[in-house]
Amino acid sequence: MHIRYYHPDDDASLMALERLCPRGLPEPFVHYRRRFIDRATIFSDHQLLVVEHAGEIIGTVAVCVKRTQVGGKPVSLGYIFDVRTHPTYRRQGVGQALVDAVDQYLLGRSVDGVYGHILSSNVASLRLFEKMGYRRLRQLLFLVYQPFPALEFPEWMPRHHDDYMTDCDLIQAVHSTRDLYVPDVAERVKNFGFQRWSVDLGSAQFAGISLFDQSYVFQQWPAHLPYPSEEEMRTRGNKSLRLFDEVGTHNPAILKTIFDNLRDLAVTDNVSKLTLILDRMDRVPTFFFSEAYNQLDYWMVFKSLNPDWIPEWQDGPIYIDAREL
Repeated sequence: MHIRYYHPDDDASLMALERLCPRGLPEPFVHYRRRFIDRATIFSDHQLLVVEHAGEIIGTVAVCVKRTQVGGKPVSLGYIFDVRTHPTYRRQGVGQALVDAVDQYLLGRSVDGVYGHILSSNVASLRLFEKMGYRRLRQLLFLVYQPFPALEFPEWMPRHHDDYMTDCDLIQAVHSTRDLYVPDVAERVKNFGFQRWSVDLGSAQFAGISLFDQSYVFQQWPAHLPYPSEEEMRTRGNKSLRLFDEVGTHNPAILKTIFDNLRDLAVTDNVSKLTLILDRMDRVPTFFFSEAYNQLDYWMVFKSLNPDWIPEWQDGPIYIDAREL
């Protein structure tokens, strides 16, 4: 078994490996993308490792490094994702070797800690990371919404902008003090159909939501269906809109107006679904939950790599990086 860095020639083998590694119950899915590395490249500082055995790729893992904060203190953290092991070689130490390789890579870069997200139903992965010294920190909710026509004309008509800097002051005011905040999410997805929708009535009566089309990068794909061809993707044109950087939770009526408007536009805009990730601790309007037609629960797992650093997590919701799931 040999672990090495990714090469572009690996993509076909890695996508075949992805097909063999469905997850999520009761409706298993895989992550479809045109190139396996596409999901990693949405982060500026990323690395992809592969495991070879007898000339065959039998495993892979991706990691990115972020400059962020925990407890108000600046730190460097790794985010580990896309851990895959060929079914034939499971329970033979491949997954453990991959996670250890990421830890060693991050230690070599003096990174303070590392975290990842694991489906709550993926018991095998949870046990693997626990064995490697990771602990469960908190739960995240992956909410899925269907396009839906608006039944009433809205009292306030939201406006949208394609400039990723729109409302950056409001977003920072709401989110910048949270643990794991990073300021570059909108900038990194600005070429993927980014839009910022907002209503501002003055006197703190405002709300807004950003979105990007995740299908430009990757999308959850039913495990029982064959991968679509490039032509099929162009023909279908199905968008998968990721919502993020919501502000105005203190104005639920205004925020719901924006939310309803996005779902209404999605009906005629070739959108298959809209998704939103929330920290379970986040106090958001209840419509975000009542309007969802599907929910996946994830555990955030964390491991400190710096013996001189004791994380002091805030007693509040973390910042959700919309690129991560």
